[in-house]
Amino acid sequence: MSKVYDAEEFKARANVKTRKVWFILNLLLTGQYYSNVTKGTYEQRYIVPFLLLCWVPYIAGSVYLKIKGKNASFYRSIITIGYGLFYGYIVCTSQTMLSFAYIFPVASMIILFKDRKFMIKCGVFNTVILIIASVYKYMTGMNSVADIDNYMLQISCIMLSYMCYVMSINHLNLSDGALTDSIKDDLDRVVKTVEQVKDSSNMIVDGITVVRELEEENRQGANFVVSSMEELSRNNDILHDKTNSSTDMTTKINNQVENVAALINDVVKLVSESVEHADLSSKELADVVESTDTMAKLSGEVDDILHEFQQEFEKVKTETGTIEEINSQTNLLALNASIEAARAGEAGKGFAVVADEIRNLSDETQESSDRIMAALGHLGDTSGRMLESVKRILSIIQETQGKVVKVNDSVAGIAKDSNQIGQHIGVVDSAMQEVESSNRNLVDNMSQIESVMQVIQDCITNADDSTKIMLSKYEESSRNVNEIESVVGAMMEKLGIGGFMGIQDIKPGMRCTVRQLVSGKPSNRDYSGEIIAQKGGALFVRFDDEDIDVNNSSLKFRIEIVAGNVLYHWTDVSAKRAAEYKEDVCRLEVSTLPSIVNRRKYTRMPIHNKCSIVFEDNAEITFTGEMVNISANGFAFTTRDKEFADCNGKNMIVSIPDFPVEQGRLIEGVAIRSTDSDGSYIVGCRMPSDSIEIGNYVNRNYSE
Repeated sequence: MSKVYDAEEFKARANVKTRKVWFILNLLLTGQYYSNVTKGTYEQRYIVPFLLLCWVPYIAGSVYLKIKGKNASFYRSIITIGYGLFYGYIVCTSQTMLSFAYIFPVASMIILFKDRKFMIKCGVFNTVILIIASVYKYMTGMNSVADIDNYMLQISCIMLSYMCYVMSINHLNLSDGALTDSIKDDLDRVVKTVEQVKDSSNMIVDGITVVRELEEENRQGANFVVSSMEELSRNNDILHDKTNSSTDMTTKINNQVENVAALINDVVKLVSESVEHADLSSKELADVVESTDTMAKLSGEVDDILHEFQQEFEKVKTETGTIEEINSQTNLLALNASIEAARAGEAGKGFAVVADEIRNLSDETQESSDRIMAALGHLGDTSGRMLESVKRILSIIQETQGKVVKVNDSVAGIAKDSNQIGQHIGVVDSAMQEVESSNRNLVDNMSQIESVMQVIQDCITNADDSTKIMLSKYEESSRNVNEIESVVGAMMEKLGIGGFMGIQDIKPGMRCTVRQLVSGKPSNRDYSGEIIAQKGGALFVRFDDEDIDVNNSSLKFRIEIVAGNVLYHWTDVSAKRAAEYKEDVCRLEVSTLPSIVNRRKYTRMPIHNKCSIVFEDNAEITFTGEMVNISANGFAFTTRDKEFADCNGKNMIVSIPDFPVEQGRLIEGVAIRSTDSDGSYIVGCRMPSDSIEIGNYVNRNYSE
């Protein structure tokens, strides 16, 4: 597993390795010194200073490392001074000429520090010690003049060794510099490549998120299509049964219509005959009415004649009365004539004969008149009875005429109604013929519908199978998307471990969540805020409600920030008041690399609430839309406003007044997709942070 380069760590390693060599060298020299003292080579009076100069600097250096840390820079100076004094004591007291070489193991370890100037100082210090030791031995008589050449040789070896050490350090530094430059160049290319990989990864993650959202929406649509297909199949079966039943009923209706049409044809014939009979009866009644009118007229004339006859009869009776009166007068005259004839005697016999004749004539006239009067009386009675009969006949004729007129009117009305009935029945007959034709067409159409319904049933079955296959492909696509997402997430985690994803990715405006660490674990209390700035390895945060405790420097925090579709975790974060800003801004010191986690995939719940949308950079214009779905970290809505045709990357605020969860009535998001669906734009957005309340609501009320 690769580690991050840390100069302090390598400094600590150099100190530890040098201390180990110092310890081993001290141990070897102590053993050799005791051996020489035992053999009598060295005097025992040198043993105490030897031990003090050997181990006291070593112990002091170890204590210093324990106190200041293994990476303490001053430790190399302790080694140089402490071991240098011990080395000077050895070369001053040792009888062997090889004691000057005891410096080489420690000096070679000093190369680990790769400090040219320090090595030169050590070389000068070592040379000075050899010169002092040579002078000291010469002054004390330990060496003769002949040993001067050996000392010169020792000093030359020491100087040459340190020159080699310095050149080695120079070479190492040059090599490291060249390697570093090469690594820097390569690292620059790697960083650029990694940045491109990061951008590509973010794009892939965004694309995967979009694909996942579309896949979820399509899968939901496919599930709906499958259920709709199943419901349609069931309804189609019912419709097929109803169609068959309708076909049977239509056939029966058609048969009944044909029967009714035949009956109506018979009725039409009967009505036609009735119309003809009514017309004939009407004509005959008209003749009867006309005859009755003629009889009434003739009866009127007879009545008039009878009245005239009665009037003439009265005149005859009057004249007969006059005749009777004349006859009475004649009889009276005859009587007078007889009287006068008798008075006259013979002279009046002729006159008497005439009077007799007149009397006889008068008697006959009287008889005739009586007979006439009797006949007239009989005739009068007969005329009266005939007049009464004629009056009764006239009355009956008038009544009959009225009834005949009424009958005529009724027959005319019947004829008229029969004509109208005939016309209506003709219309009904035409309509029934049309119904019969329509029923035939309906039967044919129902047969065609039955065939079409069978085709539809086959199509539904095929569509259902295809939709189920498509749904299984969606599930396979979902698995592939999840695998790709896992691979990309793992890659981004590795990028985070490699230091390629860090605090430099945090931008102003991002949201963060901070939790205090208690016994190394984050507490349940969280603080939400907005990133104001990022500089110098620090984050400047303005919290929404309550600031964290910045007065206690011993407190440590954990910070979570969502950048794109990636969740960054930093631990062991310290906090203090930001002097550069107002009192409401805190400075969070980040000293570690982040832990990278791909954002969770939450279940999306379809909803259809009305909503209003505003862009953060232009809150004056409000757009209307309808929600499509929502989850704990994202949502989608549809709108017909063309401003959303190209809105990817734009921040927006969506208001859903009637959303059941209060935290979901006003949500923020950045658009990651916009799909044009016949002028209606479906916009998918990612929320800056996860909403636990919305996630809990979705989990309670919706399951896939």
